[in-house]
Amino acid sequence: MPARIPMTQRQRAALLALPDSEAAVVRHYGLDAEDLAAIGTARTPATRLSYALQLCCLRFPGRHLHAGELLPAIMLDHIAEQVGVDAGAIADFARRAPTRYDQLAAIKARFGFTDLSRPARGIMMTWLEIEAMPIVDGRILLDRLLDELRTRRIVIPGISVVERMAAEAMLRVETDLVAAIHDKLDADMRQRLDTLVDEKVHDRQSRLSWLREPQPRVASASLAEILEKVALIRRTGISCVPVDPLHEPRMTQFAREGVRYTAQAFQQMRASRRRVILLATLREMEATLTDAAIAMFGALMGRAHLRARKRLEQGIAISGREGRDRLMRIATVLETVSRVARTGEDIGAALRDIVPLDMLDADAAIIRRTAAPHRDDVLSEIAAEYRTFKRIGPLFLQTLDFHGRAGTAALRNAMTVLSDLDGDWRKPLPADVPLGHVERRWHRHVVVAGKIDRTH
Repeated sequence: MPARIPMTQRQRAALLALPDSEAAVVRHYGLDAEDLAAIGTARTPATRLSYALQLCCLRFPGRHLHAGELLPAIMLDHIAEQVGVDAGAIADFARRAPTRYDQLAAIKARFGFTDLSRPARGIMMTWLEIEAMPIVDGRILLDRLLDELRTRRIVIPGISVVERMAAEAMLRVETDLVAAIHDKLDADMRQRLDTLVDEKVHDRQSRLSWLREPQPRVASASLAEILEKVALIRRTGISCVPVDPLHEPRMTQFAREGVRYTAQAFQQMRASRRRVILLATLREMEATLTDAAIAMFGALMGRAHLRARKRLEQGIAISGREGRDRLMRIATVLETVSRVARTGEDIGAALRDIVPLDMLDADAAIIRRTAAPHRDDVLSEIAAEYRTFKRIGPLFLQTLDFHGRAGTAALRNAMTVLSDLDGDWRKPLPADVPLGHVERRWHRHVVVAGKIDRTH
C-alpha cells in the first residue's frame, strides 16, 4: 500500500473545500445562458436553486454537494442572485433527498459528468504515471490530478481516493525507475557499488562514510584526498549509466536520501534500490567534490601568491634597512675622501681603514641595480611555492576532465603536457611546448634565456 502524501489535516480538507472568497466565487460560479436554461426546467424556486448549487459544485471543486453541508454565504448569495431565487429557499430543498439524487443524475447526463470508475480510473492512472515522472512532490501531482479530473468532468469521489491514486502513481514510477536503472548496471558495477557499503577504510568507518567526510583545511594533502575520492567515484563507472533528463528530479531526491543513510541502512535495503540510490548519491557527490577540488586548488594558488607577496615585502623591508646602512657607509666614504683630499693624505689607505674595498664594489653594484627603473614583481618570489604543486598539480589535471572553446586550445594543450610530465624532471619537454596561453607578466619567468623554466 503506497504511503499517503504528507499533508496536514487542514491542507487535506482545503483541497475540495467550497470557495469562500468573492474572487473565487466569481471566478468559478458564473452561469451562462445554457446553464440558466437547464436550471429553469426545475419547477420550484427551491429545486432551481438546488440544481444550480449542485451544478456549480460538480464544476468546482469537482465533487458532489453533501447533504446538510454548510454553504459559504457568499457562494450561496452569488448563485441565488443569478438564478433569481431567494437564498433562504435552500432550507426547503434540504429536506427532500430523493429529489436531490434525481436532479444530480439529470445534471450529470446533461452536462457530461462521469464517475471515477472503470474505465475512467484506469485511464487516469495511466495519465498519472506519465505526469509523475518528473515530479517528486506528491502534493503537486495531487493538485494536477484534481485539475485534470475537473477538466475531464470526472466527479471526484473524495480526497482519500485521489490521494491514494497519486501516491500509488508516485510509487509505481519510482519502482519502475529503480528497475530500469538497475538493469543498466553490469555485474562489475553492482559489485563496486556494494563494496562502497561493505568495505571498511578502518574498523569503524565504511568507504561510503569516508567519501562523505567534511572537507578538511586548505592544504595540498587535503586536495589530494579530495581528488582520490573523485577518482574512486569515477572508477565505479556511474558516469556511463544514462539517465533520462525526465528522471533527474527523482535522482536528485534519491541523492538527498543517500546522504542521510548510514552504511547499515543501505545494507538493509533491497539490492536494486540500494544500488540506484548509491548511484544517485555518487553522481551528486562527484559534482560536489569536483567543485571542492577546484575551489581548494584556487585557494592554494591564492595562498601561494600571498606567500610570494609576503616574501617580496619582507625583501623590500630588509633592502630598506640595508639601504640605510649602505648610505651611511657611502656618506663616511665621501667625508673621508673630502678630508684626505684637503690634507694630501693617501686616499686609498684612508678608505681601506674605514671599509673593505670589496664592500665598496658590492655597494656600488647594488646602487646601480636599484637605481634602474623597475617595478616590484610578486612572480619573482613565487618559485618557492613549486613544492606545493609539484605532485598535486599533475594529479589535479589527471583526475578531472577539462573542456573549452577553441580559444583555450593552447591552455588545454599545456595542461596535457604538464599532466604527462607528472612532475618528473627526467622526462624531456616536447619540442613544441605550447606557450600561447602564457600571460605577458609570466613570460619572462617561463622563458629564460630562450629556454623553458620548468618550475614556472
